[in-house]
Amino acid sequence: MFPSHQQTKEYSEVLRQLCTEAEDSRLISGVENLAQEHGNCVYKEMLMLLVGKHFGSDLSSRYWREAIEHCWQIYRPEYAQRGFRPALLDYLRNVVGEVSDPRIIEADYLHNITRSSVTDGLTGLYNQTYFKQILETTIVNQRRSLDQNFALVLLDLDHFKQYNDRCGHLCGDEALRLCANVITGALRDGDMAVRYGGEEFALLLPNVDRHTAFSVAERIRREIEQFSFPKEELLDSGTLTISGGIAVFPDNGETSEEIIQYADKELYKAKEVRNSIYNISSDRRRSTRKPIRSLVEYASFDGALYRPALSIDISEKGMGIGCESELFEGMTLSVRLTRPYWPVNRHLFAKVRQVRRQNELIYVGLEFDESLGSLDDLLAHNWKSLAPQR
Repeated sequence: MFPSHQQTKEYSEVLRQLCTEAEDSRLISGVENLAQEHGNCVYKEMLMLLVGKHFGSDLSSRYWREAIEHCWQIYRPEYAQRGFRPALLDYLRNVVGEVSDPRIIEADYLHNITRSSVTDGLTGLYNQTYFKQILETTIVNQRRSLDQNFALVLLDLDHFKQYNDRCGHLCGDEALRLCANVITGALRDGDMAVRYGGEEFALLLPNVDRHTAFSVAERIRREIEQFSFPKEELLDSGTLTISGGIAVFPDNGETSEEIIQYADKELYKAKEVRNSIYNISSDRRRSTRKPIRSLVEYASFDGALYRPALSIDISEKGMGIGCESELFEGMTLSVRLTRPYWPVNRHLFAKVRQVRRQNELIYVGLEFDESLGSLDDLLAHNWKSLAPQR
């Protein structure tokens, strides 16, 4: 049985008083009491008053109760009793995606409560605890919808310990704040950025496939690489960079633990190269690498003496070499492939993407500025006759 117009008018006045005068605990109990008498239309009316949007009566009842549960999930107990309205706002905006610009009573006061509980004090991004709760809720909602997925991206600043040690922790804090600004500026509406811990960040990207997630993460990587951070010239690489790994629900996991673990594994692979967003296509590129051991010459700048190195493998995009020099990630090298050690003479420029010790040599992973083209053309059929005999 629906309430009469007069009844609706009477409880609407009570709801308005609850909105403007009551604490959240009184607001909730007052609404529940009215709903017992007048039904789910009370929740509909209250949500209209709080966020300025109409929902159906039954849907409003569901949103109201789930928002109460959400409140207890995201707040510490001492905040939960007075944090319902910001929790409702967050639930409708970030969990079910029903509102994008809601109006809510006492917004400044409630916003401050929210930030103190769910954000990181240094960067202003959401914190890890809140992120994991949202991730759990997102997974539950995605299972209901069955037709949408989302991506999790883990990002980690490269050589940040070296940056802190050489530039100081104040510069380190400033770099984290600036990095957070770059990340949020590169995101789409509805994306979520998190300070996951230390120099690590996380992104929750709704309704995207791996290709789109990679595009977002790669845009952030490029902007971080090009951004001028304080005293970054003191780094061995000369610039502060970031690496990342991607996991997509449900392809890469169906629980929060599986999703996080998968993204973390991809991040680890990216950190082997540095300044990189690891992608599945990287595996395909790696599979086309051909093991070739022959003489390579390299120089660190124009006019420098060329030094010998041993090629280890090569692809259209880059090559691995073993050398005795101390090279640094981010350096650009001039590389020469010359006869008779190679079928043709080639002069290339390549960026150092990875440096690690491998037995007595230093392994250096290079990325060419321009693709070599077909390897079959470079490694011609007369390769064996031209290559030096061992």
